[in-house]
Amino acid sequence: MLILTNDDVMQVLTMRDCMAALEEAFQDLHTGDAVERPRSHTYTPLEDDRYYLFKSMDGGLKRHRVHAIRMSSDMIQEVEREGTLRREKIPAAEGGNWVGMILLFSMDRLEPLALVQDGYLQRTRVGATSGLAAKYLTPEGVTEAGLVGTGWQAGAQIIALKEALPDLKKVSVYSRNRERREEFCRVNASQVPFALDPVNSSAEAVQGKRLWVLATNALEPVADGNWLLPDSHVNSLQGREMDWATLARADRVIARAPATPTHWAPAGFEPAEMRISAGKGVDTSDRMIMLGSVIAGGFKREPGWVTLFGGSEAGGSAGLGIQFAAVANVVYRRAREAGLGFEVDGKWLRQGFRP
Repeated sequence: MLILTNDDVMQVLTMRDCMAALEEAFQDLHTGDAVERPRSHTYTPLEDDRYYLFKSMDGGLKRHRVHAIRMSSDMIQEVEREGTLRREKIPAAEGGNWVGMILLFSMDRLEPLALVQDGYLQRTRVGATSGLAAKYLTPEGVTEAGLVGTGWQAGAQIIALKEALPDLKKVSVYSRNRERREEFCRVNASQVPFALDPVNSSAEAVQGKRLWVLATNALEPVADGNWLLPDSHVNSLQGREMDWATLARADRVIARAPATPTHWAPAGFEPAEMRISAGKGVDTSDRMIMLGSVIAGGFKREPGWVTLFGGSEAGGSAGLGIQFAAVANVVYRRAREAGLGFEVDGKWLRQGFRP
């Protein structure tokens, strides 16, 4: 088994290659050549609005004869910052670090091929998935977009837009902290061929734009769906940052898979993100279509339609195990070729006792 760090992953994984691997995986899910288990969240209440969260998902790809499980061991805190309720991950591991990993298994040999740190791979996977949605769902002629959010995930979103929409000319960028949004635009300007313009409100970022990108950790809406123009597309990382109007106005909601994530916590001690999930109140099931079907050509945009590709709590599934299988497989094979990683003898993973 090969152990790969984030530094190893950064040397071999590009946004373009990640998008290609995911495009293939979603088509396989559409045709029945891939299988996935919905994401599961298990919360243990601690103190001061903090929770221990164990999260996992897994999936397999017959094409590559691999199966992967992604696991994260997190401490989360729900706090109000700059007037918005947010969910933050606390770097509680030794040295001020986080813990998350992907185990990639061989379907033929049964044992793990690799254990991969998931931080950089996860960021790239999220950006690449949104990039695929933008590639297939953005209306023709769109040259400007609005981005709300300037955190860790937002940077990957604009790199993916570069790959997905070569005709894009400008992205207006907003977050509540002026210094942060201006720094985001400065830091990322050299990474993309289009202009990054920091603006003073979410309305200024997205109003008049036919492509919205919402990339925040907010547990309450950051934009007003009544601002949506006909013939528009919205990419959102997680459903709590969207208001009811955005969900209601979407003529088609594109999901990764139909099954929704599960959430587990002691009764009466549920985190706010779990309570907000239960109370969203907009049924999108009759308007839902799977991303794999869109990629395979099973979607035709009608004039004036608003389309929405959402993350968790937006209807349908959030991140999929097959996505981690697809991307970790690319990382593993390229790391092998490059001589990266630390090898663990497979004999320590095999046993003579029947489990």
